[in-house]
Amino acid sequence: MPLILAIVMVVLIGAGVGGYFLLAEDDSADTAADRPANAMPRLWEAPSPVSEREGQDENNLRSMWFNHDDVVFGDGDGVRAYNRKTGKKKWTVKTPKGAGEVCAMSKEASDDGVGAVVFDAGGDDCSFLSVVDTDTGRTLWSKNLKGESTEDSPQMVVNSKVVAVAIGDTYAGFTITGGAKVWELTSRGHDCTTTVGLSPQYRAVGSDCADAKPKKQLALQDLEYSGIHSTVSGDGRAVGEILSDRPLTIRMSAEANEIDAEGTLSTYTKEGAPDKTFKLEGVLKDLSLKPRDTIVDEDEQVLVSGYDTDGIAAVDLKTGKLLWRKRASAAVALDTDGLIAVTRAPAVGPAGQDPKLISLGVRDGKEKVLGTIYDPKHNLGMPGLMSLAWDGHTNTLFLQSESLSHDKTSVQAFKAPTG
Repeated sequence: MPLILAIVMVVLIGAGVGGYFLLAEDDSADTAADRPANAMPRLWEAPSPVSEREGQDENNLRSMWFNHDDVVFGDGDGVRAYNRKTGKKKWTVKTPKGAGEVCAMSKEASDDGVGAVVFDAGGDDCSFLSVVDTDTGRTLWSKNLKGESTEDSPQMVVNSKVVAVAIGDTYAGFTITGGAKVWELTSRGHDCTTTVGLSPQYRAVGSDCADAKPKKQLALQDLEYSGIHSTVSGDGRAVGEILSDRPLTIRMSAEANEIDAEGTLSTYTKEGAPDKTFKLEGVLKDLSLKPRDTIVDEDEQVLVSGYDTDGIAAVDLKTGKLLWRKRASAAVALDTDGLIAVTRAPAVGPAGQDPKLISLGVRDGKEKVLGTIYDPKHNLGMPGLMSLAWDGHTNTLFLQSESLSHDKTSVQAFKAPTG
């Protein structure tokens, strides 16, 4: 009889978790000799199957969104929401009819709780767009934007008014509510080289045309409000990516006749006038400068980005000077304590196997250890290979990571100390 009851309990528990599981081991009862005094409690862990779409470039599922109660992330099982405190699965975004696996998520959801998800439209073409309510997972509308060319790096951004996309042959903005097209980007001439960058706030279009006047032009447009709407004549540099909205910061090519937009970093005033431009050379050449790993401080003075293959670094946006750099680390978010980051660098305390959660002075790089992200099996990988999110209201770190032993990939929640 006891054996039968035990089996029934296992079945009931397995049926009731709704796609999530709590700790595989009881961290509170862990008495491992190497458990550090500042080990952060692990609140929960949920499986996160690996997707072939994951990576560090723009086409990936590395985003994490928050709604009032949940954390939302994507992986091989789609885009799903889990309760931030308990790890209980709440919902999964429905795959549109005719679509395949999920390809990518917008870096952020809007303040109003709307996010953009792109699915495979067939043939490894990431062009099936869905716009979802992040509180419920309900699809507000979806469109198959499959064109003549195959898309493997879709761009999509969301604000309170529009969803703007650069997907295949479609460069357009759609209303949040019903998906009506409100603008579509067209070439200024028949013989033009045109490049586009999108952010939640802005659209930047660089063009070099043989049959239009002016021949070279950079056009800046506020996507949400009637703020910036300006053109910079004579600037024909290719637009790579918008890295920040405040200040408007764009990675661009070094010259007008270069398509490889990795040569300069330019900032613009609130009126859309050129401000500072720095060549990405010398020590600045190793900055990754991708929207997903770039953070600008609230004073709009310092930019933090990925550096080299596994680190982070800070740059003064007024002088172009590299302020500091740190190996084996990844930036997470800005908080009242400074820049929240995860590191495995030996410089933080004694060299060990478990990553540390730290805060860094944005300008001086001064470190403060907040806690150890303790795993009894020491199975967590390098910070740069993780998806990371920080809930500053509850001091909770969320990380999506593949274990070093490759036996599982999961999302985990760790509670950091307060004060």
